[in-house]
Amino acid sequence: MRIKDFAYWSPLGARPALSGAGEPDVVHAADLPPGGIVPVPGFDIGAEVGAKGVRSMDRATAFAVATAGRLLDGGDPARTGVVLATTAGSFATMMAFGAQSLTKPKPYQVDPGRFPVAVMNYAAGQVAIRHGITGPNAVVRGGTAAGAQALRYARRLLASGRVDQVLCGAAEEATAERAWLEHAASGGKRPIGEGSVMFRLVADDEPGPRITAIATQLGPSALEGAVRRALASARTAPEAIGAVAATGGPEEAEALREVLGALPETVAAHERLGDTSAAAMGFALAAVLETTGPGTDFALTGIERPGLACCIVGRT
Repeated sequence: MRIKDFAYWSPLGARPALSGAGEPDVVHAADLPPGGIVPVPGFDIGAEVGAKGVRSMDRATAFAVATAGRLLDGGDPARTGVVLATTAGSFATMMAFGAQSLTKPKPYQVDPGRFPVAVMNYAAGQVAIRHGITGPNAVVRGGTAAGAQALRYARRLLASGRVDQVLCGAAEEATAERAWLEHAASGGKRPIGEGSVMFRLVADDEPGPRITAIATQLGPSALEGAVRRALASARTAPEAIGAVAATGGPEEAEALREVLGALPETVAAHERLGDTSAAAMGFALAAVLETTGPGTDFALTGIERPGLACCIVGRT
């Protein structure tokens, strides 16, 4: 599966930015947990998406729509698929909608305009509607591993012959609601990041960066197992890996060292973005593509809190 192009919006800016210098601003406020949030600076929904129909649109959806617009090249919309990863859509919208059902005089007196935005496939649907894409459309829900699972879904979609290309990526928003939920779940102090990253994928053998294998595993030594399975599927020797990006903590680096023998060049640009959850693997992939020379074999890893590990192997 070849990566024909990619684009993103991140707290460090729009492409190319992940390979540049500088740190994003972490915002702290009384309504935020200790870690704060890392927002995308200067993102104007009206300017990037259009003024029509955006009153109820959440930031994650706006990021996804704007990012997809940078990748479309005039291909057949009926032969273009959309696969988007997300933690659960917009937590802020879902919680506000739920609160209205409890605080309004009657539970059914909620704002009907918020209901479509409160479902997790809203962003993927808006990408298709606003760009006229009529091919398959899917959402993959999860944490860090969702980005890898979305890429695997896209690869199967391409292999089925139903599409010529797939816009595949992830979108997350940094809101107080998501920040507190993540803080309660993990107890960590890492800031919550936001943004969208998307890849235009095709199934051909032409030269260019590509994904060669994706593996997930749950259980004891899950990450080591996922890395070994991905390398075996890609038919890539451990010593051939020239770049790695571990989206989690030191345990990922240790697992990679156990399998590879030694850590090659480590790409860590995504660490400056905060916790981008379902978009973390996508940002790690974008960072590798930006910072690593052509023809380099790479491995990306991630672990979700329940213990699901994932590994993406590819070549720039």
